[in-house]
Amino acid sequence: MASLRDALARCSVQNGVIAPSWFTARDQVWMVELLELHRSMVGGTRRELDERLAQLARDSGHAGLRLAASVLEAYFPSEVVAAIGPREARAAAFSLAADRPGRDVALARAAVALGVTTRALDEALLADVPDHRRIKAPDEPMTADTLALRCNLKVAGALLSSCSGLRIELEGQARAVVRHAQLRGLICTARRNEAVTVLEVSGPLSLFRRTTVYGRHLASVLPLLAWCRTFRLQAQCVIGAREGRLLLDGSAPLVPSAPPRRYDSRLEERFARDFVKATSRWYIVREPEPVPADGALIFPDFALVNRQDPNDRWLLEIMGFWTADYVEKKLRRLRSAGLQRLILCIDVQRNCGSDELPTEAHVLRFKRRVDVRDVLTIIE
Repeated sequence: MASLRDALARCSVQNGVIAPSWFTARDQVWMVELLELHRSMVGGTRRELDERLAQLARDSGHAGLRLAASVLEAYFPSEVVAAIGPREARAAAFSLAADRPGRDVALARAAVALGVTTRALDEALLADVPDHRRIKAPDEPMTADTLALRCNLKVAGALLSSCSGLRIELEGQARAVVRHAQLRGLICTARRNEAVTVLEVSGPLSLFRRTTVYGRHLASVLPLLAWCRTFRLQAQCVIGAREGRLLLDGSAPLVPSAPPRRYDSRLEERFARDFVKATSRWYIVREPEPVPADGALIFPDFALVNRQDPNDRWLLEIMGFWTADYVEKKLRRLRSAGLQRLILCIDVQRNCGSDELPTEAHVLRFKRRVDVRDVLTIIE
C-alpha cells in the first residue's frame, strides 16, 4: 500500500487533467546508487537491506526512492538459504531445549543429532522468516533507464487502480490487447471506429465491490500498449479528494512488455508457414482489421490477399480445441457478421451441427493441421 500512496503522491490535478511527475534522466544519479546498493546486498538478509535503504532514504532525501525500492523488490527477490530445513531445525532444537534448559546446550546437541554445525543450525532456525531471507541476484540485468520506466509504469498503474473507467483508441496489436483484457476478466467492450479499435473498460471504482486484483489486471494492459502503432488512453481517476482525467499516448515514458505472441497457437503458426511455402500468388496477413458482429468485435486469424488484386481477399478463422462456451460465442458472432468470404476451419473433434455454422462461410474440417491445399482450392 505504501508504494501505491507513493505513486499517487507524484500526481497532481491541473485544470481537471492529471499531470503525473514522471521519473526522468534527472533521477538516474540516485537510481544508480540504489541499484548498486541492491547488488552489494546479494547474499545478505532482507532486514539488512531494509536498514540500508532506510539510511539511504534519510541521506538522499529523494521522494521517489521508496517507490523505486518497491519496484526493485521484484527484481531482487529473497529466498530461504539454510543448511537444513528451518522447520526440521526448530523441531530438533525446541525438543531438546525442553529436556535440557539452556539455549547453547540445546543447539549443540541438536546440531550433533542433525549432522550440521551449531552455527549452521542457529542460522537455519529463522531462515524462512521474511526478514532473515537472503537477497537473490536478479534473473535479468536492470539499468537505471529501465528502472525509471518501471517506476513510471507503477505511477500509471496506481492511477488506473482509482479510475471509474477508461477508453483506449489503438491501431495495431488490437487483437493482443483485447485478448489480454478478456483473459484477465476485465469488463470491457471493443468496437471499430473508422481506422481505430476502441476499447472501453470498467474501472475498479465503477464496480459494486472494488478489488485490488481487478486494479492490477487493469494496469497490466499498459505495457502491451507500447507495442501498438498508436494508442490514446483516457481515464477518469480520483487522487485523494480530487478527480481528474488521465491522458496517455505513445509519448508516455512507459516500459513495454515482452513482445506479444505472434500466434495464439502452434496450429496457427504452422498454417501460416505452410501457406507461405505453398503459394506465391497470395500473401497472408496475421492481424487483419476486426469485424463488427453481434455487438462486439471478432478478430479473424488471417486475411488471405491476392497479390495481383488486393480486393480479392478472404478471411480465415481456425477453431481448434477451445472450450464449448468459446465455440458457441464465436459461431454466434460469425453468423451475425454474415461474412461472404470467410473460411472456417473446425477441428473434427468439434461436433458442430449445420444450424450452428454460418451459412455464408466455407467450412473445412481438419485433424491436427489445416491442409493449405484445401484452402487454396476454395480461394482460387
